[in-house]
Amino acid sequence: MTEANTADEFGSVSLNSRTPRPDLEPLNAEQRVAVESNDSPLRILAGPGAGKTRVLTNRIARRVFEGSADARRVLALTFTRRAAHELRSRLIKMGIRDLGAVGTFHSTALAQIRQHRADHGRRAPTVLAGRRPVLTQLIGDFPKLHLQTAAIEIDWLNSQNLTPDEYRNGPGRSRIGENQANEVAHLQSAFASYKSKRGLLDFDDILVECTNLLKTDKAFRDAQHWVFRHFFVDEFQDLNRVQFDLLTSWIGDRTDLCIVGDPDQAIYGWNGADSSLLYDFCDHFPSATTISLVNNHRSQPQIIRAADAVLERSSRITDEQATLGEPPTTNSFPTEEEEAVGIARYLRDIRLPETRWSSHAVLARTNEQLELIAEVFSRLRLPYRFRSQGGIFKLPEVKDLVDQLCAADSDFSALATDLLDEFDHGPQKRISELALQYAKENFHASGTGFRNWIRTLRPGDLDYQGDGVDLATFHSAKGLEWPSVVIAGLEQGLVPIRSGDLEERRLLYVAVSRAQHKLHLTWAQTRQKGGMAVNREPSPWLALIKASTRHPVAPSGDLTAQYLAEARNHLGPDIHGDVEIRAQRLREWINQTARARRVEPSALLPNHLILAVAEKSPVNLSELADVTGLGETRLSRVGPEILKIIATD
Repeated sequence: MTEANTADEFGSVSLNSRTPRPDLEPLNAEQRVAVESNDSPLRILAGPGAGKTRVLTNRIARRVFEGSADARRVLALTFTRRAAHELRSRLIKMGIRDLGAVGTFHSTALAQIRQHRADHGRRAPTVLAGRRPVLTQLIGDFPKLHLQTAAIEIDWLNSQNLTPDEYRNGPGRSRIGENQANEVAHLQSAFASYKSKRGLLDFDDILVECTNLLKTDKAFRDAQHWVFRHFFVDEFQDLNRVQFDLLTSWIGDRTDLCIVGDPDQAIYGWNGADSSLLYDFCDHFPSATTISLVNNHRSQPQIIRAADAVLERSSRITDEQATLGEPPTTNSFPTEEEEAVGIARYLRDIRLPETRWSSHAVLARTNEQLELIAEVFSRLRLPYRFRSQGGIFKLPEVKDLVDQLCAADSDFSALATDLLDEFDHGPQKRISELALQYAKENFHASGTGFRNWIRTLRPGDLDYQGDGVDLATFHSAKGLEWPSVVIAGLEQGLVPIRSGDLEERRLLYVAVSRAQHKLHLTWAQTRQKGGMAVNREPSPWLALIKASTRHPVAPSGDLTAQYLAEARNHLGPDIHGDVEIRAQRLREWINQTARARRVEPSALLPNHLILAVAEKSPVNLSELADVTGLGETRLSRVGPEILKIIATD
């Protein structure tokens, strides 16, 4: 083997193996610092519109060019195939083609499991399309257990890598009560037995099996450690414990790791995501350093100010900048149906003839809201498309196409290429694109492999590009952006659904920060519930947004105080009195201490935890740990100071 094809055991490659210099994309000052940093492990904290994909792409390209990373040894992990495809496409445009693996945790783990089984003469795994049909079949033995509750709890306990007994005797009791937790544990055991007898893996089993192989099979572990040496992870705040366990098993005792995340966009805690893995990254990797990307290049200043207001923090823009662009507009309607009609009229009024409908999005907290809006849009002949719901697999023509592809084996790649030419648009075009993508990324592509591969996809990976107003929930809008955004249903009981839940606040922050130029906020004065018209009140956070964007060009202190007072009157007790005093003390201490110690403010106490600590007012380290979920290292370091601050009379 020549020197140009060798790499030493630490993953660095000889200068003779450098690729041609890539044309790096334009970078601002803070992006350039992150791209050019040689620190490892490296944590990059990047807010909305800060250019995290650009930074991640250019950092990989820079390292490959300089010879500090071998493109063949890169493992870049994302949470959607859409994000993985975007990352890979950008790198290919830069001239980096011989990449290692760029994909989701699930698709990467499945490929490794398939290879391991093939090497040992075993049949490739069959991936369960979804656990709901099986749970529906099994739940008949548990008449007191509701299917929705069971599905949520099984998702959660799997994400935490808990056995049924660990769940039953531990967190299950506090989540749904002892009796229900016991039923869920029995159902999970029955479900595991069902899969085992049929040789099936479900979505979460893929990660667990790959992790177990890495821990128990030395030859397999050594092979993966030899292949993958440079690790990059996007959306780190969304990792759960199972994914983190798999990641650390892939890495071993090495340190060539770069992660990107945003604590303010941690919105999947209900599904098992553990944002403390991002906060406590330096506890897990003590030699790590942190770089922050704070400038939002996506949104107009007025929209940035509105998004910051949701989190009750100062905007990163000056008063002069804040007058640029259009402030958010608001409207209320007598009923939710009239709200949908009003949104349709608004979109028709602002849309320019030469622009696509897909430049606009309507975001809502629940799918139920979107279904009503879609029904009204259909009546008014306004084109729309649902985003990130995976509904195209329900279409008969798509089912037929998938069956046709899955029946192909040796000629799969040729069939995928032919089908791509056959369809010009629509959902069949999207399936054809995915088939060709799978064929390009898998040397031994087959129909059976494709069926299992598409079962690792997330709903957002299945979106197709027909023109229409995008309809999306707050959750499914994450990672997307539009020139014009409407946020519907800004009412108490919807935004937030659960009062006092900080994740609900971050959800609205994510929704607001999707807008680039225009933001329109609506709510209904009555909404149907159980066949009855129920009176509604505007979301308390709507007042904060209004206050943040109502300033005249030269706001006086009196007017500013008046606007904020109005907002707080709408918000009610959650920021009044002692709670607000404690929260303000914490913010002041964090800002002063971070400057004095030259550390990131989030290293003392993440922003999203400030209000929770102020509300719960813990009196000892144990209670503080329960409220924050912070690790022992950080608690011992800053916990006593936090307790002292909130205990001050």
